[in-house]
Amino acid sequence: MSMRIISWEEYTNKNTHSLFPIPYSLSVSVGVFDGVHKGHQALIRHICGSPFLPAIVTFIQNPAKILSPAPSGKNISSIVTLDQKLKIFESLGIELTVLIDFSEKFSKIKGRSFVDSLLGCQPVGLIAIGSNFRCGNRLDTGAKEIKRIAEDRGIETWIAEPVMDKGRPVSSSRIRAALAAGRIAEAERLLGRTLYTGE
Repeated sequence: MSMRIISWEEYTNKNTHSLFPIPYSLSVSVGVFDGVHKGHQALIRHICGSPFLPAIVTFIQNPAKILSPAPSGKNISSIVTLDQKLKIFESLGIELTVLIDFSEKFSKIKGRSFVDSLLGCQPVGLIAIGSNFRCGNRLDTGAKEIKRIAEDRGIETWIAEPVMDKGRPVSSSRIRAALAAGRIAEAERLLGRTLYTGE
């Protein structure tokens, strides 16, 4: 089955259940997933290994480009394009991707409200997030709060610790720094694949 791509607006419409096999529940991970590096891949492996339909909620563009003032935000370069990211998701076994068109208006949503929509608008059996994940207005909601919200709903939660490489966490910012310095082999090691491909 090829990966389905829908908008956040479709996801939060309770009639969207008609798009999926019935009955179903989702195993969900949420984040920017820039580069889909080794840390992201650990999350994806976990949700794909669950008995539920594996789904990613991500952004059309990096929210930092809107939230951070120039030059730090506007000049953030993406490691992969959106199309490349979607192809990588599909190659790793993701069956549904939900795209958020992040905006100033969206940034005002409280984290609790976002998580309530994420977990309440569609049936979710599992949520997997990184230990440093935060969301909501002024990043007001972190992994521990999300775990409590999910458990109150009877939803299994898996919080992934950072994947380490040479004593340091794998991160998108570290990969961007390696690319800027021309350290291609390091960037590819952190990505776990050749640059700009799903291989």
